[in-house]
Amino acid sequence: MLPCLLLLLGQGSVFGALLSQKPRRDICQRGTSTTIQCEVDSQLALMFWYRQLAGQGLILIATANQGTKATYESGFTEEKFPISRPTSTFSTLTVNNVSLPDSSFYFCSAGDTAPGTDQRSEQEPQPAPSCLAPTPVSRDPR
Repeated sequence: MLPCLLLLLGQGSVFGALLSQKPRRDICQRGTSTTIQCEVDSQLALMFWYRQLAGQGLILIATANQGTKATYESGFTEEKFPISRPTSTFSTLTVNNVSLPDSSFYFCSAGDTAPGTDQRSEQEPQPAPSCLAPTPVSRDPR
């Protein structure tokens, strides 16, 4: 089985709040699952989970509010990408049944308002993931 490399944002700042994500990177076997943790040092109403395929912009997977089920964007499902938001400062994203197309950068973000459909990411496209690629550090992806 070929491994899939998932590169994850390690730490960043959102409007003065500090976000941290663990693990910073993960190499997993096809068919397994991996869980990404996101913690913010402030209580914010919403957490957002994004992915970024090589050479493309950020794609919103889902929005999570504490104590309710995440709201998924078209093309993403709770079965493939279950999200937990047990507290206002912590969330997890799991990627189930990992396959080669899941090789991507995954990001969390937090805020008090949801991004509008007319807002565009200021994130520059990232190079293709490789085993030697450092974990990217970015600005707020909204």
